[in-house]
Amino acid sequence: MSKIAKIPLILLGAVLGFFVVTFTIYFFNLDMKATALLAPFLEKWYDRMEHNQYI
Repeated sequence: MSKIAKIPLILLGAVLGFFVVTFTIYFFNLDMKATALLAPFLEKWYDRMEHNQYI
């Protein structure tokens, strides 16, 4: 196969791989599970910040 013929196949494989990864994240709701794991650390970080109490 020539290099020009391999480019669409490589591109198709990359797009297909990207789709599989993003669909798996969506299907198993992994983004929200990761957010739930990070929430305590982010809350501690936010609570340590100095806040402007004046509205």
